[in-house]
Amino acid sequence: MLEHNYDGVQAYCQSKLALVMFTFDLAEELAGTGITANCLHPATYMPTKMVLTARGSSVSTIEEGVQTTTHLITAPELEQVTGRYYNGLREARAESQAYDRQAGRQLRQLSEQLPGLPGS
Repeated sequence: MLEHNYDGVQAYCQSKLALVMFTFDLAEELAGTGITANCLHPATYMPTKMVLTARGSSVSTIEEGVQTTTHLITAPELEQVTGRYYNGLREARAESQAYDRQAGRQLRQLSEQLPGLPGS
């Protein structure tokens, strides 16, 4: 959780890894329900405020990010696909840590405990 020696880039990378791990765990939990959960890296350094502030320029366009997101949501051939990672329009392999099932379960438990909500 980067409680000491905070680094914004490291925090960003860890948060993205956590999102992928959580999605894989969720896809496993929802298997057989007809609900799908997939991960998407829509584009690289789109011209968002954060990117432009940090880098000064973009690599991909917002339109590229919208295209890949829309494809994952609407493509008929992906209707029943779940628990996958996509880089743009192609299925890809996420970082190896994302496939650690035990770590995914621990992440979910921690995510449920941190807010201090009843039933956590």
